Amino acid sequence: MKRQASRSSKRPSQHKISPGELIRTALTKCKKAELIDLLVEYADEHIDIGRDLESRFEIEKPTNFVLTDVEIAIMQATQVDERRLNHNFDYDYGAYEAAQAGLKRLVETGEHEEAKRLSIELMKRGSYQVARSDEGLMTEEIEDCLKPVIKAIAKTGGVEAKEWATAMIAADEVGFICEAELKKITKGK
Repeated sequence: MKRQASRSSKRPSQHKISPGELIRTALTKCKKAELIDLLVEYADEHIDIGRDLESRFEIEKPTNFVLTDVEIAIMQATQVDERRLNHNFDYDYGAYEAAQAGLKRLVETGEHEEAKRLSIELMKRGSYQVARSDEGLMTEEIEDCLKPVIKAIAKTGGVEAKEWATAMIAADEVGFICEAELKKITKGK
């Protein structure tokens, strides 16, 4: 007759362990350098994780990295599923937040020309997205991204500001995104 194992083992039952605890147990076996490599690799593969880590550790990026990040965020935020036109399709709130933070940073660091260029791109792609959705739910996010740039360019004024505002209005497929603010700039007020 075989001896049966006792059920009162010191290990907790598997259904009481969370997936997070399993990961924690595995990670405690890693060396610090391995953990750093793992986080960097994971952040490179998953842009949202990279954004979260950058925010958490308050990483200040050089301008060329900020430009790339904003370009990527605009592409991600304004994606349109052509199969779901005239529906309230999902969109990437986090990407809009990243675009807004990046545009704000460009303005704060005096990179107005880049901020203007990227704002026009956001207006083109974002207004296309609004036009293809059922209720244009992302309009507010687009406006939140654009307002820091509009405010900065309105302050500088002049012919270049008017030309930029005119280009922004022309890029707006729906004709109402930040309309009042941009028209004010075109009139020089």
